[in-house]
Parts: sequence; structure tokens; C-alpha cells
Amino acid sequence: MGRFFSKLNEKVDSVDPQSTQTEFRYIDGRRYHNTENAVYPLPNDEYETDRLHIQHFLVRYIWQSNFSAPVEHILSKPDAKVLDIGCGPGSWSFDIATTYPLAKIIGLDISPHQPTHIKPKNFEFVKANAQERLPFDDNTFDFVFQRLLVAGYTNEKWSNVVNELVRVLKPGGYLELCEGSFPIDGGPSTQYLWNSITEILTNHRNDVDVYQKIDHYLQNQGQLENIKKEEKKVYYGLKHNHIELGKAITNNMVTATNSLKPILTKFLNISDEEFGESVKTMEKELFENDSYNYWVRTYGRKVNDNN
Repeated sequence: MGRFFSKLNEKVDSVDPQSTQTEFRYIDGRRYHNTENAVYPLPNDEYETDRLHIQHFLVRYIWQSNFSAPVEHILSKPDAKVLDIGCGPGSWSFDIATTYPLAKIIGLDISPHQPTHIKPKNFEFVKANAQERLPFDDNTFDFVFQRLLVAGYTNEKWSNVVNELVRVLKPGGYLELCEGSFPIDGGPSTQYLWNSITEILTNHRNDVDVYQKIDHYLQNQGQLENIKKEEKKVYYGLKHNHIELGKAITNNMVTATNSLKPILTKFLNISDEEFGESVKTMEKELFENDSYNYWVRTYGRKVNDNN
């Protein structure tokens, strides 16, 4: 698989000469992470920022909340500290920072991706790779949150990552993880594209079944208690949604698939035109069929020996 990604990099356009951002690379006009040891395959550009902002509000609507852990009272206290792992463009972080202005929100990611003109005063960005040791002292945060990083970690790193998240969590604080299932249930084109995405991630040592295991990671870590797991079956199309929600959920999936075009066209050995036709058919299938996948939230409380 390493050879596959090396070949993919051969398609990379030369880095924008006007840019000094060597941490980025460019493929077919899209900007991607270029950080050492990063495995996350989706872009880091304005188009992806727009998608992630919309996805944030979709997730919030589906769950009717920004988190499931019982931390409302914690976030309302002065000097509460929150860590958002893989914060991307800061959608969740900015929402939390605005809702809980007394809290201090730290967003961590492998490269900057946040708009600066609307950044809340109580938000701070830290550049770091969560697969490595986090740049924080033990027992720093009251709430540590992480969402949809199935493609961000290799399989063997998950336990280490969870250990690090718990290390920086204060006793009595909460850790919450959220992931979705692969592949998407649907018609032939949907299966064709998303089975391929699943195979690519699996070959690249990502754990596509992590949504089924995140509660076990918390249970096996040894320092968490009161572990809870919530699951939702998320439908695409119209049968289970009103029309605007069905369109929004479907559009998010189509946009995410298009963002993976450089990887998928090479993996499937198809032309851009063939890829485009497959995506159009997938969109029709998702909208008209009873397609769905599962989203899971798991949270737990760090043991407080003083209690």
C-alpha cells in the first residue's frame, strides 16, 4: 500500500510557488496534508472546510446535541478546559466556545485549517499529531472530545491514542469518541465506491470497524468508569427524512466521495469521467433507496481517586 500512495504522490502538482506552506501538497487542484506520519486522506482546503461545517450541523441535528457526555455543568464553570482532537476547521470547537464562553477550548490538528476572522476569543489552535505524544501535561482537561477519525489513525495506534487522551484528562473529567460505520448500505454504485474506500483504508491499516470497538477501547484503558455507548441508524434519502435533511445528508456523502477522487480513480483504474458517472449514480441511489449507516458515541469518566 505504501507503493500505492507513492504512486499517488506522483500525480501531485508542484506546490504553489506563492505558498511557503510545505506542510501541504496539491493534487488535481485540491490541497492535502503533507505532515510526516499523517495518514488522513481527505483534503485540507476551502471546499473541505465547507463540507465539514455542514457535516457538523448535520451531526448536531441527528444527535440533537454537540455531545452525549454529562458535561454541561463542567463547561459552564469558569476556566473549564476542553480539548477537541482532530478539530479540522474548528466547527465543533467554535460552536462549543460560543455556547460556553467561560470555557477554554483547545483545537488540535496536524495542520491549521481554521478561519481566523470568526475565531472565538476562548479558542486556541495547537498543531500536533494525536498519534504521537500530546503536547500537554497530565490531568489538564475537563473534557476531551474526538469525532470521525477512522481514517486518521492506523489500527495499531488506537490504544495509544486513547491512552494519551486519558492521560491529559483530569480525574473526574470525561472522554467522548464518535465514529461511523463502513461501508454505506446502498445500491451497486454506492457499494462499488464505498467498498473501494473501505478496502483502501483497510490496506492502509485503518480500522474501518472502529465504530464497533470504541467502547472496548475505553473499557480496556483501565482508568475510565461509567462508560456509555449510544448508537443511531442514519438514513439517506427521503423515506425516513424530510426532503431538506435527506438532501443535506446525501450531499455530504457525495462531496466526501468527490474529495477522494485522486485516490479512487487510481485505485479503481478508471477515468475522471467514469468516476463522475459513478458518483452521480451513487447520489441517485442514496437519495431514492433506503440507504443507511450507523453512527456511535461512546463516553466515560476518568476515575477520581479522591471520590
